[in-house]
Amino acid sequence: MASKSENSFKGGGNGGVLKFKDYMKAYGPAAIMAASIVGPGTVTTASVMGATYQYQAIWILAVACIAAYFFQEPAIRLTLNKGLTLFEGIRGHISNSKAVSEGSSGFLYLAVILGAIAFNAGNYTGAALAMNYMFPGLSTFAWAVIIGLLALAVAWLGVYKIVENANRILIGMMVLAFVLTAFVSGPSIGDVFVEGFSFQIPGDDYWLVLALLATTMPPNIPLSFSAFVKSKYWDQIKAANQSSVHRNTIRLQYFDLRSNMVITALITVAIIICAGAVIYPLGITITSAADMAIQLSPLLGRFAGVLFALGLFAAGFSSGLFQISVQPLLMNEAFGWERDTKAVRSRVIMLVAGVLPIILVWIFDAVPVALIVGAQVFNGLALPLVTAMIWKLSNRRDWLGEFSNDRRQNITYGVIMVLVSVLAIRVFLNIFGII
Repeated sequence: MASKSENSFKGGGNGGVLKFKDYMKAYGPAAIMAASIVGPGTVTTASVMGATYQYQAIWILAVACIAAYFFQEPAIRLTLNKGLTLFEGIRGHISNSKAVSEGSSGFLYLAVILGAIAFNAGNYTGAALAMNYMFPGLSTFAWAVIIGLLALAVAWLGVYKIVENANRILIGMMVLAFVLTAFVSGPSIGDVFVEGFSFQIPGDDYWLVLALLATTMPPNIPLSFSAFVKSKYWDQIKAANQSSVHRNTIRLQYFDLRSNMVITALITVAIIICAGAVIYPLGITITSAADMAIQLSPLLGRFAGVLFALGLFAAGFSSGLFQISVQPLLMNEAFGWERDTKAVRSRVIMLVAGVLPIILVWIFDAVPVALIVGAQVFNGLALPLVTAMIWKLSNRRDWLGEFSNDRRQNITYGVIMVLVSVLAIRVFLNIFGII
């Protein structure tokens, strides 16, 4: 049954029956989010979980993807009904005080860009390790430079459609690579379902739930999703003139988000299954996604190793492309500037997000521990902050009216708020060596 969010729109009638081609055209903003969520960090986490606990973490991942869906859902409601992105909503409506609203959006963007720089170094390195595995003639750093500059070149074009289509291709590559590799590994279907949905905490490691949640809910995801939704439907939003866009447009965007969260789960579950079927029985320790590709080769053949590495490349490149492409949109929204991706300020922030990570990889010859810790700090700080701001914004009935949160949506977001707050506490306690 369709939710209130999909049915209660001011934008008029049903507009006719949606066709298959309409659903295919709707793929875009959420596909970019899915491609960005499944980065080298997620591939590594899923590989380690499968190698350590076999299939026991699958149900946790399913819960994490459901939480990630509700984490992003307000972006559709606010953006397509009010014509403003989440960042624009925070800047203009998070508080009755203009200074508080503008300060909140500015501070939040600072956390977002610092986290993007740190994580992009990891994205480039992950994709470079994959390419070095397949084509060892070039060093990992040389591949990192090529990948970083290629991602920057695609983002530099400043055309939303190019970024959307590139990420569609990369999502397809990941589905093909990881699902085929899982199929080749020959898992027991019965074991996958029995162990995968036993609803037990693997190894009594309760922090595992939060670790998998963190891989599917980066703090900039709903903000970026909102920005890309507005980019895709900008003509319709302008025509609606601060009223709800066509009902079918909103239904299609919900389809985009739901289907791509299913795809995110499919990709990550395939990685867990592959590691659980092949690596877990041998008791081999996996510390990175690159280790996974290496371990697969002698067990399943070079083809499986290359296929897995291809998926790792797609994960790293798509996440890197996302981080560069979204920065001009987020920066301009956060500071109230015109949405001009070709303005000098937009070009400068793209260079910062695209080139600075390459320099960091060159300086440290790898992703330094300090950089990873720094990224954790920004994530730990930004995630509950973003969640709280979206929750508050979604409850501004004086602004949103019928599109504000209902009781079910408030309960759901309250649960998410508790989870991300505990995650933030866990991150900081770990960083300071308390746990």
